[in-house]
Amino acid sequence: MIELDNIYLDVEAADYKEVLRKIGSILQEKGYVKDTYTDALMEREEKSPTGLPIIPRSIAIPHTDPCHVIKPCVIIFQLKNTVKFKEMANPENYVDAAYVFGLVFTDGRKQLPLLSSVITLAQDEDDMEKLMNAVDKESIYAIVKKYISE
Repeated sequence: MIELDNIYLDVEAADYKEVLRKIGSILQEKGYVKDTYTDALMEREEKSPTGLPIIPRSIAIPHTDPCHVIKPCVIIFQLKNTVKFKEMANPENYVDAAYVFGLVFTDGRKQLPLLSSVITLAQDEDDMEKLMNAVDKESIYAIVKKYISE
């Protein structure tokens, strides 16, 4: 589910909508998702925001329904500068996301375990510190792989 070529370093984006468009574009180009995916991802983010407030750096975990997916994966963006995402539990608030973990699944039963795995990673202060200081894909892969299995 996690592959080195789905980890992107220093991604630049003006706002969360640009982040989501970039995710959708990459995934569609690589054949992971249908042409309906990006719009569905944007709509889902508006209805159910995915920003997770974590100290010292927050993350976002965008995802949408499996009917827009061809094959599962996790896409990871290490953002060059933080991007504001609406907070998952309190959509009136925003979090400054430093990482975006796009969860792409074909089986809806895998949504909760995947979300739980990423949240567990986000709550591990040591590994989050390592992620924040990571300078290459291999380091990010090694950290994330401990939490997300096939």
